[in-house]
Order: sequence, then C-alpha cells, then structure tokens
Amino acid sequence: MNRYEGLVGKPDKIVGGGKWVTENESGHEVCNFLPCPDGFVYGHVETVHGENDRQIRLERLGGTGNSLDGIDVIWTATHPDERGRRVVGWYRNATVFRERQDFEAFPSKQHKRDDIRNYRIRALASDAHRLDLEDRSLAMGRGKGWMGHTPWWSPDDSSPQEVQLFLQHTRALIESAATADPGGQSGGTNNSKSTGAAGNPYVRYVQTYEACITPRHSELQGRFERFLSCKGATELRPNLASVDLRYSDSARGQVLAEIKPCETESSRYAIRTAMGQLLDYRQRANGDVSLLIVVEVKPSDEDLALATSNGFGIAFPSKDAFKIIWPKAWPPS
Repeated sequence: MNRYEGLVGKPDKIVGGGKWVTENESGHEVCNFLPCPDGFVYGHVETVHGENDRQIRLERLGGTGNSLDGIDVIWTATHPDERGRRVVGWYRNATVFRERQDFEAFPSKQHKRDDIRNYRIRALASDAHRLDLEDRSLAMGRGKGWMGHTPWWSPDDSSPQEVQLFLQHTRALIESAATADPGGQSGGTNNSKSTGAAGNPYVRYVQTYEACITPRHSELQGRFERFLSCKGATELRPNLASVDLRYSDSARGQVLAEIKPCETESSRYAIRTAMGQLLDYRQRANGDVSLLIVVEVKPSDEDLALATSNGFGIAFPSKDAFKIIWPKAWPPS
C-alpha cells in the first residue's frame, strides 16, 4: 500500500500480505497510518494462526502486564516487485497490547467502511511517520536471526551483526525524519513528508552514509583499527552489538567508537548522528566508557566543539595517521 489510510473509497490498493489478502483483497493493516479524530493511530499485525489468536510476548520487550508503553514500533511490508520486506514507517512511544483489543466504537468513518474492529498497537498520530513509496529502500534480511513466519519480531543485542546493522540504520532513518520535521510540524502521518526531501542536507547525509554500509565506511574503519594497533591500543573488537569498534586505551580505558564517513560539508551531520548512537551504546555498556567519533575529514572548529563540549572525543585522518582530540584537550594546541 501507499498511504495505509484506508481501502474502501480510497485510491490505494493492497498488494501481498499473505493468503487472507489474496482471497479477500483487504487486510486489517489498511488503516495503520490513518490519524483518527481522537488523536491516535491504531496498528494491526496479524496474530491469528489457524484457530489460535496468539499473544504478543511483552516479556521480550521488558514488560509483564497486559500492555507496554514507550515502545518504538517499525512497520515493514513486502515489496510488490522485488519481494523481501522493506521499512514503510514507524510509531514512536507506542503502546503494545498482549491481546487483541476490540474497539468499543469505530475510531473513524474509514475504519467503519473497512470494517476494522480491533487493533494490537496504538500511538499518538503525531508520533507516527509513514515513508513515501520511493523512500522505502531499507530492506530486511532473511535467514537466521531475522523475522520468521511470525509477522512480528523483537531482535535484541544477541542478534547477528547483520541484524544489528539493520537496527542501526533504522535508528538513523528515524532520526533523519525527526530532524527534517522538528517538533512534529508535519502533523504526524496526515501531511508527513518523507525523509527523502531533497532540500534537507541531513536527510541526504543519512541516505548516503547511514542507510547502508559503504566501502568508505569499511575503509575508514580499517585504517583507524590499524592506527590504533600501531599506537598500542588493545582488545580491539570491531562490529560487536551495533558498536563499530570497541577498544582499550591506556589513558582513557574502554572506548566505544562510531565510524562516520562524510564530506566536509556533512561532517556536522555525521557528528550529530554519532552522538545519539554512542549515547545509546553507553547506556547499555558495563562500566564507564569513553565515547569517540571517527570522521573522514577534519571538522571545522565549530563542529569539533559540538563533539568535545558535549563530552565526546573526535578523531580524523591527519597525513598518514589520525588525530584524536578528547574533551580535556579542547581547544587543541
């Protein structure tokens, strides 16, 4: 589907979605991004298997009761031509319910037209974002560790590296949408602009460097790892639990490094993205860690200050080596 704002009386059509959709030419997910008069969107994921309506195991998300608040839900759908699942949008801060929830009354006229009587996930319409068709390029993998036959999935830190990279790119995509539309000014899904807005340089940076691992990323990381080895760093552990590189430094202790290929004009966006990712990693790390951003070019003094004044170290190539600036070394001599 394109808009997920209803099917009956709408120009949208549903493609894929399994046996039910094939036989009925409809599905309960057709209104997943329809803002309702009560200010919410209501999401459906099919939990029925045979005669059994399965529970969503909230324990995997850290919950114990009948519902769990504050969950970011990523919606995916099968690509109509290339197959495979693509990210089509998300809810931020959603409520996920263990059991199917029946509406006491249809939340919108469109829900009544499409005869949608229940839901599994709810969020504020302002916290929902739907990608335009041309921007649904972030694909899920297949095989061990990925989504199986069950149409919902909650990966964790023990998931394979490919899954961790997918999660990292998804977070970057969400961040780019928030930056393109600060404060939810688009009004949620109703008038949302996709993150592919050509005029937004931060979006262009994310699409170029964050939506997939580029050869430049691998090359920059390899160069930095070789530099660290020559400088006596120990316990180098690349690509572990979403973190590009972990290592031990005699002066700084344990360091988490985020690798960011970029151009001079996009270095600030690279730093901003890395700061959010590293804070997330630090929250899950054991013990005190130092946070380091590795960029491909020397940033401006203003961009260096953005990192160091907020407690982050920053590294960049300098001749045949790297220059590393930690917060206490600012301004550099």
